[in-house]
Amino acid sequence: MTRPRPQSRPESQRSEAATRSVGEPTESRHLVGWSLSSPLRHNRPLSPAVARKVLATELGIDAAQLNAVDAESLRTAMRRLRGLVAECERLASAAAMDDLTSTLRRGTGITALQREIARAHRVGGDGIVVAFMDVDGLKHVNDTAGHAAGDQLLRDLAAAIRERVRSYDLVFRYGGDEFVCALVDVTLEQARRTVDDILDSVRARSGGHSFSVGFASVGADDTAESVLERADAALYVERAAAETSPLS
Repeated sequence: MTRPRPQSRPESQRSEAATRSVGEPTESRHLVGWSLSSPLRHNRPLSPAVARKVLATELGIDAAQLNAVDAESLRTAMRRLRGLVAECERLASAAAMDDLTSTLRRGTGITALQREIARAHRVGGDGIVVAFMDVDGLKHVNDTAGHAAGDQLLRDLAAAIRERVRSYDLVFRYGGDEFVCALVDVTLEQARRTVDDILDSVRARSGGHSFSVGFASVGADDTAESVLERADAALYVERAAAETSPLS
């Protein structure tokens, strides 16, 4: 049975979160191209005066020092600068993504989660629930069925998560067999229903393989690290309870 999805937040907040979720660099923000991104991300010609200002800003000099540079040289410099910006953005995007599952990498994901927590503390809402998800027995699968089978389990879980969550929820690979799904503006009950849907989907894909999940709601004093620690601890509690259950 299809369960109702949590209510979406306003479009302005969705756009803001979607931009944040790609893991925009923080320390890298002042690398070439990020300080004046708009004139560097399009190919429209710039007047010599504007080109001098852009180039001077990126070089950290006064625009007057470029007054002697002719228009053709300015165009060449801008073309090369735009190419460098595009390559920096390509490398930043590649570095942020996990090759196998196409989810965010751990460092990028934690940074994005901390940013989302700060936003939630600032503007409120229903809250953020972090689900720590683990592929049970991945080493055994790798040892008995081969690493290709284990990789497929990881891809299956990542695909099931992406299909169920919204564009502004965060998904990242935390470790070898562990994923984090941070659901934004939801209650714990709503988050549990969403994860139930994910698990139903991935079990169907994987022939009934088991997965463990731990939940933690972000509190007023939480950081990304503290809520992840609590969600991880909850996962082990849930797994231990499942292993000792008469039905397990």
